[in-house]
Amino acid sequence: MFTLVEKLAEIFANYGARLLDRRRTGRDSDVARHLLGIVLLLQDLCLRGDRVLALAGQLGDGAADAATEAEFGQVMAEQVESVGKLRQAIGDSRMLLNTVDAGLYLELAPFLDVKSGLLTRWEQQRRTSTFSTTTLFFLPAAAVDRVAGVGKEGEALAVLSSDRADYVMILAETLRETRTGEVRDIRRVNPEQAQRLRSDIDGARAELARARELCAQVASSVEQTVGADAMANLRRSLLRGAEKARPAQ
Repeated sequence: MFTLVEKLAEIFANYGARLLDRRRTGRDSDVARHLLGIVLLLQDLCLRGDRVLALAGQLGDGAADAATEAEFGQVMAEQVESVGKLRQAIGDSRMLLNTVDAGLYLELAPFLDVKSGLLTRWEQQRRTSTFSTTTLFFLPAAAVDRVAGVGKEGEALAVLSSDRADYVMILAETLRETRTGEVRDIRRVNPEQAQRLRSDIDGARAELARARELCAQVASSVEQTVGADAMANLRRSLLRGAEKARPAQ
């Protein structure tokens, strides 16, 4: 999961740089609003991801109680909901963001495709098992790069419309390979597995740190494009919208 967030942040950081490089137009503020909204969702995933890792560490060290287990499951469920919001926000922004870079959606398609994208597959894994390392970390970075590369090539050739058997097959094979070495339940690990879990948690924290840096780069690009005052207004508007969207307690 943490690798997926980092990769998405990287794509949007590159997009933000292209936004900054192009000539200003009357639509820049609209693009900036959509882009900043996506960045806020990515930052939300990072913030909750930090909590997921803290709880996973307690579970792996045998220092967790029933309340910790329950919180871990709840936070993971909230991540699924946030991923859905991210996918919707990007989908809603697709046409406008394409005014800056028509190839953006092709880069994102292997992650966001509803039927077989990487985020969908992670959500499916989450429904299968909350406490496995495959759910927690999903795929190694190299595997994500490989699968995303195949998916991007297939999407570009098929223009998002025809069969993508090669991509689906490679993704399925990669997931099977990952599951062969997974810890099925991080609440019950031996010393060797606990050490590996701690190492994986450290790696995930590094990925989240880089994702936050990339999100900050996007925000900086947006601010340079629209100006500091407009950026402040955008942030206030988006935060007000997020407050209204929250369910009543």
